[in-house]
Amino acid sequence: MRHDSTRPSLPSPLLPAILLLAACGAGERAATDIAVRDSAGIAIVENTAAVWPEGGGWHLSPEPLVEIGVLDGAPEDQLFRVVGARRLGDGRIVVANSGTHELRFYDAQGRHLRSVGREGEGPGEFRGLGAIHRYTADSIVAYDFRLRRLSIFDADGGFGRSMALPVIGERTTPQFVGAFDDGTILLRTGRIFSTRDELRTGVSRDSSVFYRVAADGAVLDTIGVFPGSEAFVYTIENGLTVMGLAFGRNAVADVQGLHFYFGAGETYEVAIHAADGALQRLVRRRFDNLAVTPQDIERYKQRQLEATTDDNWRRMQERIFAEMPFPATMPAYSRVLADAAGNLWVAEYRRPGDDQPRWTVFDLDGRMLGTVDMPQGFSPTEIGSDYVLGTIRDELDVERVRLYELVRPAG
Repeated sequence: MRHDSTRPSLPSPLLPAILLLAACGAGERAATDIAVRDSAGIAIVENTAAVWPEGGGWHLSPEPLVEIGVLDGAPEDQLFRVVGARRLGDGRIVVANSGTHELRFYDAQGRHLRSVGREGEGPGEFRGLGAIHRYTADSIVAYDFRLRRLSIFDADGGFGRSMALPVIGERTTPQFVGAFDDGTILLRTGRIFSTRDELRTGVSRDSSVFYRVAADGAVLDTIGVFPGSEAFVYTIENGLTVMGLAFGRNAVADVQGLHFYFGAGETYEVAIHAADGALQRLVRRRFDNLAVTPQDIERYKQRQLEATTDDNWRRMQERIFAEMPFPATMPAYSRVLADAAGNLWVAEYRRPGDDQPRWTVFDLDGRMLGTVDMPQGFSPTEIGSDYVLGTIRDELDVERVRLYELVRPAG
């Protein structure tokens, strides 16, 4: 078992050899748009411009191929607090509906087939359904953050087994990142804040240990220590409140195949690791983080307060905002996802009030292909070779799961 006591650092000084790549099949492009440097077997890819010509990149179909979720209708078609959706190999869609503690199975046209799970602590039951992920042999692994366990269901929704998640370190809780194709699971630690800690009001950013466990929950190895997400701690007498820092740097990660993708958010860089933690590639883009303006701060505060229905909590938030420091710039991005082919998708960080999702796509070699605009309010949960599956709320705040075709023009 490997135990690393420091966060992963960048490779040693780069070798002088630089390989300049030109785009293939994407029109003329300056060779200096991409620079690939090799250091001790780690490729560092620097991007300054996109491969796709203007108007020639990938895009989503104008209308969804499948839509699940209704305002009025059968209970199994009404969605409440969806925390994940995945597509099985035969086209069926599994929706994690945390509001009813269920996994709901729908056919390829979006018709409900069956629901499994309920509230409880027994086999196949949930207290805090937090995420789902494709597992081996087209099965599904479901994460319960309250019970600190994973549950495995077969492709038809049959319950297989549960796995208690091992805890590493004091005052930490295990958090599910994803499942590798070999059946192992990637976890990371999350801090448990306590009044027993000597905390003062201010910004906190702890490190997070990433570790891999076997199918029976046994720890295989600790991969390393990575930056966590920024939080704001507000202390009062005999108590504290912890919330995400406005425009804070959030650590983001995804698992696909036998790789995991990690970004700390300070600069436009995403690291690609093998399942055992070995760093294989650093994907970078020349990018200036957006400046945080006074208008951004006011819009952020307004949105948070308008979403609060409890008067006591609203007053608490106002006191917290009076103490919270606001960063000078926004993070470089907000999310990362890897599609079925291993292409990297990076979500642009948007100003408050900007509801247009934009995702920049990088190919297997780390080359920046271009940007894909997604429907307003749409949040992808899975990207396949020819589809994008995700969630959205309509103008009546009705939750829906939608499947769009991913159109990839030839050339």
